[in-house]
Amino acid sequence: MSSTAKPSKTDVVTDFRRSQLLDAARDRFGKHGLAGTTVDGIAKSAGVAKGTVYLYYKSKEDILRHVLDEDLRQLHNDTVPIITGTGSIEEKLERFVFSALTFFDLKRDFFEQVHFEMGTDVRKKCQQKLEVVFRAQVDSWEQTLADAQRAGIVGNLNLSASALMIVALASGLAKQRLRGWTSGPIEKLAEQTSATLWKGLAAR
Repeated sequence: MSSTAKPSKTDVVTDFRRSQLLDAARDRFGKHGLAGTTVDGIAKSAGVAKGTVYLYYKSKEDILRHVLDEDLRQLHNDTVPIITGTGSIEEKLERFVFSALTFFDLKRDFFEQVHFEMGTDVRKKCQQKLEVVFRAQVDSWEQTLADAQRAGIVGNLNLSASALMIVALASGLAKQRLRGWTSGPIEKLAEQTSATLWKGLAAR
């Protein structure tokens, strides 16, 4: 018999309501930007009274911080398990790049509208948390490449530099797509990128 406590009805309702409000806020931020979004507008999008919002969040800025936290947690969950999971290095590379690009593409409107409007404090904290996700990606790639190197699958690499290169390339491609510098199907770009990376990593 499991000793894990079953969530109470109140906990379930609270989690649902918080998620509902964050989804509504993300939609409003993406359509109207940070300055054009109000707590009243978020409440209307969520189909709740304005006072309900304040039961869960202190302000619009508090909501924004929670949206960013949730999105960065999603980025971690969408990418790190791929690196540490099953499959060949080449397969992991393709899935990793694909997932990173897909994450930012799906949130394009939010990033385009909000990024340049964020205050200095919020931007700094977001950057710090983003660096934590990137570090988790780099550390995971370094360990995965080390295991592959011991198995003779990849060459005699500088593991730290190689891991950083993979993560930096995926991040750079995502930023280029957000800025409209590159386009085309994500699947094709992920395939081409992973093939290029694999050529440099594979044991000769």
